[in-house]
Amino acid sequence: MDKDTSRRVTISKTLEEVRVLNAQNDKLLKDFGIDVFSFADPAQELLDQFAQIRLHTGLCLERPQMSLLEEFLYTREAQRLEAKTQAITLGSDVVSLRLRCADETREVSRLECFLEEAHELATTTDEFEKKKANQEKNCEVVKGKLKSLPNVPEDVNLDELIANVQLLEEEDSRRGGDK
Repeated sequence: MDKDTSRRVTISKTLEEVRVLNAQNDKLLKDFGIDVFSFADPAQELLDQFAQIRLHTGLCLERPQMSLLEEFLYTREAQRLEAKTQAITLGSDVVSLRLRCADETREVSRLECFLEEAHELATTTDEFEKKKANQEKNCEVVKGKLKSLPNVPEDVNLDELIANVQLLEEEDSRRGGDK
């Protein structure tokens, strides 16, 4: 075997041993009714502190019992990163919603101003009824006056009328010139 292949086999064996030890640890914990994620708050805090110290110092203990703590450390770090990502996303959503809220507030204000101006310009129903009655009365008066006027022929020849007016003007100017 070459060097890389033997190293891969060694790593593979080591990983398998770690998996077996993890399974044994998990079985033992379950047999005793212990769930690492349901510890009381002080125990959780101590585990968090241990995990943080281990993360920042890089200490690596070679005992098999450490796999459980490593898993806890990685789970906590994953939760922290997920919470941070979610906080950033929610922060962005909040900013977006605030901008939309400000836009909507401006739109509502503009529409309220429009309504106020429209109410000032609009006439009330009573005023409208009075104006309508007054216009109907005026319309009746005008119709009455139209009936009293003589009937004007509907087909008036404007060219003929203009020619007659011109003739009358010429006659008037001749009479005025004869005197």
